[in-house]
Amino acid sequence: MVYSMRFITRLCLFYLFLLQPLSSYALPQHSLVPGGIAVIKLDRNDSRPEFRFRGKPILITNHKNHYIAIVGLPLNLKPGEYFIEGYWGKESTLQKKFFVVKQKNYTTQHITIKDKRKVNPYAKDMERILKEKKRKQKARKTFDRQPADLDFELPVEGIKTGSFGKRRVFNGQARRPHSGMDIAADTGTPVRAPAAGIVIETGDFFFSGNLIYLHHGQGLITLFAHLDQIDVTIGDKVKKGQVIGRVGATGRVTGPHLHWSLGLNGTWIDPALFFPIGP
Repeated sequence: MVYSMRFITRLCLFYLFLLQPLSSYALPQHSLVPGGIAVIKLDRNDSRPEFRFRGKPILITNHKNHYIAIVGLPLNLKPGEYFIEGYWGKESTLQKKFFVVKQKNYTTQHITIKDKRKVNPYAKDMERILKEKKRKQKARKTFDRQPADLDFELPVEGIKTGSFGKRRVFNGQARRPHSGMDIAADTGTPVRAPAAGIVIETGDFFFSGNLIYLHHGQGLITLFAHLDQIDVTIGDKVKKGQVIGRVGATGRVTGPHLHWSLGLNGTWIDPALFFPIGP
């Protein structure tokens, strides 16, 4: 019998998926709020599931011999009932799993930016900003079927100065909510990959300064912004703990720090949810 290369590739990925360590990592925290994560145990483990949330493919992991869906919940999601839907293997019966999202009120943060151009860009800046926005959107939507590495560590040692979801007011003007975690550290402090991944984007961006995007598998994306130095290039495979850059103060900042974002199924979620709750 002759098999196509596509079939062989999918079969290899399936067995690699099954061979993942089943209990060597903790699952992210289950938090059914905007900007949170839905951790949903699926009903079967006899074939590879492929599920979606609001039309976007989601991360599926095998944990302790059970398939688990890890779903990013957009920050602008309204409270109410939602569901993931998908199929098991080649079966044609659509399956759904429902969950309820509750309201969460985030605080407001007022920030003074000395470089007023970073708050109100000049007309000549807009072409650059729009091009960079497209590059960011493309990186954030990256997805493949490779097993995802969920065993995360903090990328830098420092003081957490800005939490995810805060409403941002720059120089008295409201802007988008904070899409990541800010960690203050001295310029030049090493920034390390929180988990194994592939570099999918780098560059000097107007608002974000020097930045890096990593893909850790199945749409699990991390972003590192305001770097002083970038030590990797697009296409590099990095190991957990590998230095990828250095803390800086590039882009729209008030001082040296790392802005770290974490994305699932194309949306930014609270990075703190990938770490155990402290005592």
